[in-house]
Amino acid sequence: MVGAVGAFATLTIPLSAGAAQAAPTTGVDPVTVSSPCGRVRVTVQVESGVATYTVAVDGAEVVPPSRLGLTLDDADFTSGLILTDRGRPRTVPVDYELLQGKVSRVRKTMTERVVSLRNAQGFAMDIVLRADREGVAFRYRFPDRGDGATHTVVGEATGLTLNIPADGGEQFTLPYTVQKPKYQEWYVPREDHTVPVLGKPTISPRGASFPLLARTAAHDGKEWWVLASESGMDGTYPACHLTQPVVDPAAGRVTYTIAFPFDDEALGTLGPGTPQVGGAWQTSWRFVAVARTAAQVAETTLATDLGVPCALDDTSWIRPGAATFSWMMDHNSPKSLEQTIRWFDLGQQMGWPYALVDARWDQMTDAAGTPVPLERIVAEADQRALKLFLWFNSGGTNNTGSGTPRNLLVDAATRRATFQRLRDLGVAGVKVDMWEADKQQLIAWQREVIEDAARYRLHVVLHNTTIPRGWDRTYPHLLGVEAGIASEHYSNTKPLADQIPEQTTIAAITRNVVGAFDYGTTLLSPYALPQSPRRTTDAHELALTVVYQSGFNGFADTPEAYLTQSPEVRHLLSTVPVAWDETRFLAADPASHVIVARRKGRTWYIAGVNGKTVTIAPGLDPSAPNYTPPTGHAQQLTVDLRDLGIQPRSTLRLFADTSATDPTLRLTNPRGRSLTVDTAPFGGFIAVVQ
Repeated sequence: MVGAVGAFATLTIPLSAGAAQAAPTTGVDPVTVSSPCGRVRVTVQVESGVATYTVAVDGAEVVPPSRLGLTLDDADFTSGLILTDRGRPRTVPVDYELLQGKVSRVRKTMTERVVSLRNAQGFAMDIVLRADREGVAFRYRFPDRGDGATHTVVGEATGLTLNIPADGGEQFTLPYTVQKPKYQEWYVPREDHTVPVLGKPTISPRGASFPLLARTAAHDGKEWWVLASESGMDGTYPACHLTQPVVDPAAGRVTYTIAFPFDDEALGTLGPGTPQVGGAWQTSWRFVAVARTAAQVAETTLATDLGVPCALDDTSWIRPGAATFSWMMDHNSPKSLEQTIRWFDLGQQMGWPYALVDARWDQMTDAAGTPVPLERIVAEADQRALKLFLWFNSGGTNNTGSGTPRNLLVDAATRRATFQRLRDLGVAGVKVDMWEADKQQLIAWQREVIEDAARYRLHVVLHNTTIPRGWDRTYPHLLGVEAGIASEHYSNTKPLADQIPEQTTIAAITRNVVGAFDYGTTLLSPYALPQSPRRTTDAHELALTVVYQSGFNGFADTPEAYLTQSPEVRHLLSTVPVAWDETRFLAADPASHVIVARRKGRTWYIAGVNGKTVTIAPGLDPSAPNYTPPTGHAQQLTVDLRDLGIQPRSTLRLFADTSATDPTLRLTNPRGRSLTVDTAPFGGFIAVVQ
């Protein structure tokens, strides 16, 4: 079932072993890799024993010299380096399908070149370079020394240096949170509500999270956007993040450097935060996508291009789809049979294939207080043509969460027996929560859970975890990952709703670019908790079904919120896809607005959201003195339908705010070559074109 498990465990690297014996290349001539189209170029320079890389597009240097190298407990690969083999460029075909994602098929080529180095101690290291039309990537590879020892990677010098534009540029990254790096923070600091310029420290003393989106400048002063992240994660290296940026005022540059998880993550369990390596090993890919606009950089598929190829021999059983999600509006609903059935009835009427029963479903009772066995829950779902996703606590020693069931996924035998039972009952998938660390051992354990789920034909959704790093391709049954501010923040005890409209315009072109985002869309009730009212318009909420992409779209509101909508809205929510053939970002101004068009078959879904925030109160407590609700700014969003090849005779249904001053949802059928929508503050639109 999981055909690539063995492939992860064995790594053969013939190039470095030979390269370590080769005669050093004389001189300091740079080694260059150009994309097949010739526009993008990555260059490695070894000078005075230090290796750096630069990235240029159309001859303009977008990423100035940035450090390469790392340090082991017994070997230094940051200085004293000698180039031993320049390698030869070769074309690498990239051809794969995505069962859920922004596209259904990727066909392209990349240029690869392996540069071999030797350090002062005589140890070998390869730098594998790749370039394509969207950007560049690299990873380090090391041959087996034959000593049978496990070594610690003490640190990485790997950096990303960017030019700071005259206006300071823009920097969008999440703070790397202390102890629980769940990637659930704000891109724009709440207390000092301005878009961070390049080099502004995050509010966390532990640095910044991937991905990093930045507006920078080439050496000629022209504006560029870059998106940096990781891919190809296979459990043999931790998920990394970035140190606080370091600004060089004299040079007008800022540098971000790779950092490892901390020892106290996972409550101090699961080993150290530093990588532990042995035999032949390699790091994950680090990639930098480059484009002239934020919209263009958001279209990159580098995160999956560099992912480990699909690990499953059989994918015929995988079915992305929408689901009911009761926990959001009623945290106790998974413990009540009657409440759970209310959402089952909703799923049946809406025609959604799945129902998610969240935390503490193992404590479910009926109205009489009688415990409800899992078999009964499955039977109730089956009667309504629904398949279940069931929540599990990942822990373990990695968290102290009280949500149950827990301690069933740590030991392999217990986990497989659990998954066997779920498969035998006809359960479709599991939502595994509360990972709360980026450590190498946790990533390896998480991979084992995902692979065991595949063996028993169970889909997977992950929460409270790290961002995707290529796993959308490797594990197509992994339908969604949280790792961001999701809609459930509307129902947290802290009121967090004020900043969500703005966050969406950023997360859609940062977090969601690197993999499926399990957000929990389309809240149409005024609030989940009175102290945290929804600020978005109904049109904005409908648009999120397209703006955000996930192979598992959990509709998070109450049955009444959906069933009382007009037939047209209900039809839209019943039929909007969760997997796409093509995606085009038509406009993107992070912290202001985003417009995205996604195609399924011959139907285009075009959605835009306005998150422009004019005023917002500092802090998160509306009971604080002088608190005022946030205010937004009406915006006119325009789409040229000809850019998508849409003909004037096509049928278009537009769900939008009534006007710039009226947030009421209105359905119209406009015609013409372009689409112009006056969105209300925190408003939006969604258009279906057939």
